[in-house]
Amino acid sequence: MSIRVTSFASGSSGNALLVRTPGAAFLVDCGIPQRTLERFLARDGLCPADLSAILLTHEHGDHTQCAGPFARRHGLPIIANRPTLDALGVALDGVATREIGVGSGALLGDCAITSFRVSHDAAAPVGYTLRAGGWTVGVAIDLGCWDDEVVHGLSCADLIVLEANHDREKLHAAPYTWPIKQRIFGALGHLDNVDAGSLLARLACDGRKRTAWLAHLSEQANSPGLATRVVQNVLSLAGARPVTVAALPRRTPMCWDSDTHLAQLSLFD
Repeated sequence: MSIRVTSFASGSSGNALLVRTPGAAFLVDCGIPQRTLERFLARDGLCPADLSAILLTHEHGDHTQCAGPFARRHGLPIIANRPTLDALGVALDGVATREIGVGSGALLGDCAITSFRVSHDAAAPVGYTLRAGGWTVGVAIDLGCWDDEVVHGLSCADLIVLEANHDREKLHAAPYTWPIKQRIFGALGHLDNVDAGSLLARLACDGRKRTAWLAHLSEQANSPGLATRVVQNVLSLAGARPVTVAALPRRTPMCWDSDTHLAQLSLFD
């Protein structure tokens, strides 16, 4: 195993990714109840003491719900940038923290972590590039738009975990207030299916074979089938063949393993 990623939860009701390498095991975000998290870890053959840290993308509750309590209970450090740590405030009392600046890098065991700025209405939201054993995972969830910095952050990724939050027409018809819809549509809100597909198409210009996980799907304004279909259509129109796309379930674990990556994509050969 060079690097293995398991999505435990994805969506507005909670987000958590488990990343495992030969020398480290850590969470990216921790937005689900502790008991649920412990149960998912056990299914993956781990106990909380096996984790190295909790890495946070930003401070919103669906990404940090049990970060403080879980870290205190099991003696785990929390890694984030200073504005995110400050925004969480007393929720992190008694927790060891480690700062990684926006755009900076750090080592966690044998995994090299680099953060990059994303556009979202949080203190200092970031995506991450995670590298181990010659493989790279890129994570960009909760972003209202993308730019060259996001493209650069994801450009080397073999697995991309990318927000595809909503369908524009379904969001217009969704039972939200207009201010909430405006927030979601906005540049500091959430990425829609077409924009997610456009970003993946831009990345696919280099011909690199990739897997893309569509993350943070709205329960009211999207569906796994719709998100996958729209993104695949955008990729097809752009002639971007070497990308395989799958929508993440909200609360069912889903795994990607670098050791089987090339076999999974062999249909593109």
